[in-house]
Amino acid sequence: MTPISALAILFCIYAVSELIAQKTKAIFSTVLSIAILLLAGFWSGILPRTLIDNAQITGFGNIIAGLLIVSLGTTIDFAELRRQWKVVVTALCGVCGAVAAIVLIGRPFIGSEMAIAGAPIFAGGSAATLIMTSTLKEMNLTTAATCIVLYVTQKFIGVPIASLLLRRTARLIRDDAVLVEQYSTLQEENDAAHHGPLHLPKCCERPSMYLAKLAVVAVIAYYASKLTGGAVHYFVMCLIMGAVFFALGFLDKSILGKTQASSLITFFVTILIFSNLAQTTPEQVLSVLPALLTAAACGVFGTMAAALLCAKLLHVPVSLAAAYGISCTFGFPTTMLIPQEVSEAFGRNEKEKKAILNFLLPKMLTAGFVTVTIVSVLIAGAAVKML
Repeated sequence: MTPISALAILFCIYAVSELIAQKTKAIFSTVLSIAILLLAGFWSGILPRTLIDNAQITGFGNIIAGLLIVSLGTTIDFAELRRQWKVVVTALCGVCGAVAAIVLIGRPFIGSEMAIAGAPIFAGGSAATLIMTSTLKEMNLTTAATCIVLYVTQKFIGVPIASLLLRRTARLIRDDAVLVEQYSTLQEENDAAHHGPLHLPKCCERPSMYLAKLAVVAVIAYYASKLTGGAVHYFVMCLIMGAVFFALGFLDKSILGKTQASSLITFFVTILIFSNLAQTTPEQVLSVLPALLTAAACGVFGTMAAALLCAKLLHVPVSLAAAYGISCTFGFPTTMLIPQEVSEAFGRNEKEKKAILNFLLPKMLTAGFVTVTIVSVLIAGAAVKML
């Protein structure tokens, strides 16, 4: 298949998925719809398994993801992190609850090896999966294939749950005039008040300059990651540097939206996360389905139990606390996409849409950062020593 044909198919799948999310009010999110359509296409043979490679998404997507994550760093300033300590604690407890449930409850049913290997993967994303699968392959353990399937399919579990939970929260925000007024103006107030020592003059406020600034910070993040010897992943450093250079005034808040290229960049990064689907077969899924369902059920139960406890102790809505915890099953960029979809679906006007997005987006980004980026890697590092 020619690259332009493959790219056209992926654009159509993305567009149809966004339409489905809009029509179903985010019950079927864009991410979930893309995953279903791609799997149906790959398994039926309608779509070639080389589709994403043919479109040359992988190379460019990995490069451009740094710019997107730098921009995300500008949505969580240091003052916001201090305000969001409840999000950090709740997300951490949710992940620990999921891991504990898989290891303690799931072990008698799926075996010690699968429980220990599967728990970090349920608790995180690609980094944790890479750590576990590489170790399992080195040890010649067959659990590696099961873990890959768990990683690929757990989005089908977490995304609809998170979408449903955030829909409930969005409705509460929309119907509260005080919250709508407070959060609809929050972004503008923060933007207007922010001027750091590296703030550039007004003549630099143009799309090309915004892209250039994002790229410069991404390069700084790359070499900063290298200086740590890889201890801090490049994407993690992008998020940190985005927050740092926003605090210094070099980057604008939510700068990607001002580049006039945000939709295209989001498309490339979103499709990138589904590159593993092409290697998944129906036989592979069916062979590990019992273990898969058991691990997933235990993980969801542990997350919900921890969320209920945190909601009571920290006075956080149960639906929101559970959404923080379940973010571990999908991570970025889905933590960005679901709040966007929910705000579009439930906001009856631009003011309500902006209020819902400003309320949900920083919280979900923080939750995903805690669960997928930090905690899951630490858990995976501990788990490999237990195998």
